[in-house]
Amino acid sequence: MAKLHVTDEANLFRAEIEGRFSGEIVERVRGYWQSVMAEGCVRRFTVDISQLTGYDAAGRRLLRDMYKHGVYLSARTPRSLVFLDEIAEPAIAGPTLVYKAPEPEPETAPAPKPAATVAPLTRAAVAGK
Repeated sequence: MAKLHVTDEANLFRAEIEGRFSGEIVERVRGYWQSVMAEGCVRRFTVDISQLTGYDAAGRRLLRDMYKHGVYLSARTPRSLVFLDEIAEPAIAGPTLVYKAPEPEPETAPAPKPAATVAPLTRAAVAGK
């Protein structure tokens, strides 16, 4: 059974998740986050995941969205650090370009063959050939 402990102060909102982050707890945290953001004042929003034992897809998505939008995630145990690493890693939607090959240099046209010059023909004509 998951538990949610909330600390609501003038300059801080802290939600501590204990157990599996799924179902109703996800929606409650989402509601708290949206209400704090709608206030318009500057309050530090922190989610403590130190006692987290797991999450479902919706829980992971919410934690990732919150992390991307500047919510502080507190992780004090080895397990929670693994969760934090999963939440913070960039999403990979498909193939990733790791190395971009250099652009090939444009092909240059081969140098034109020198045309027959008029001078040898003129010399030949002068020589009577």
